[in-house]
Amino acid sequence: MPDNRKITILHVDDNETTLYTIGRILKQAGYEVTGAATGADALQKAKEQPDLIVLDVNLPDFNGFEVCKKLKADPATAHIPVLHLSATYLDDLSKVEGLEGGADGYLTHPVEPLVLIATIKSLLRIREAEKALRESHAKVERNLKRTIDVISETIEMKGAYTPGHHQRVIKLAVAVARRMGLTDFQIQGIELAAAVYDIGLLNIPADILRDTERLTGVRRELYHTYPLIGHDLFRKIDFPWPIADIIYQHRECFDGSGFPRGIKREAILIEARILAVVDAFEDLTSHKVSRPPLTRDKALEVISNNSGSMYDPDAADACQRLVHEKGYE
Repeated sequence: MPDNRKITILHVDDNETTLYTIGRILKQAGYEVTGAATGADALQKAKEQPDLIVLDVNLPDFNGFEVCKKLKADPATAHIPVLHLSATYLDDLSKVEGLEGGADGYLTHPVEPLVLIATIKSLLRIREAEKALRESHAKVERNLKRTIDVISETIEMKGAYTPGHHQRVIKLAVAVARRMGLTDFQIQGIELAAAVYDIGLLNIPADILRDTERLTGVRRELYHTYPLIGHDLFRKIDFPWPIADIIYQHRECFDGSGFPRGIKREAILIEARILAVVDAFEDLTSHKVSRPPLTRDKALEVISNNSGSMYDPDAADACQRLVHEKGYE
């Protein structure tokens, strides 16, 4: 926890005597104190990011319960601990309302200075623990993304890809997902899956990958195993997203004509349906041994002609609109 003298507490109370008395106790304990006398003033000063807010309930404009709810609903201030300190809302139901409204603690007047300071120290310790946990989670997430990037680069070196293939797929897939209204959580999953969806190609001989559009017989069957290979690799990792299943299904077609299982429509995860369209667009606009790259308009025409058969119509439509609008670059 940082040194007490660096900790700032916002004290909100419309009673000048209480504002002075509590402020004096806090300052004697080594805290820096700023004051506010209304709910509106409290919300404004909370933007300055105090370390903790001591909040009266009975305020002249709107009550402290509402102030607390607004603070906790705003991502910029939700992390700031709020301690209600009231001289009028003393009953248990008020305490319940305050705590259920998001407050981290609830005390009533008269309050012993030692109890007040001990409560504040406890809330600050909790805040520091939560901050450390958030930082640890962010570090793990950064390392995971770096690992995924390394895997993507390895796949690109093995496969017949132009540089930046996976980054282009990620960018467009994320944009399509947003356009279709997927949640932030689902978009995170798509971002990771789009970086590794074809990892199974690492197990396919290079001569097969040079011209996948002309494969027949055993060579074609071997190529069709790569989504399963990727699935089996990633199902061993406990992701919060269905990464392994997205990898497994990204070559399935909307009408059931895809591989490896031939499932169709809503049986295919929406993330995989989006990835199928975006992968097709990237593939069609890339150079192949068997053909030159198609223009964007020609690639979109191919996707449009196969909407409802190979591709989910909604995903195909979102992809076409974004490319036309250049809304993902």
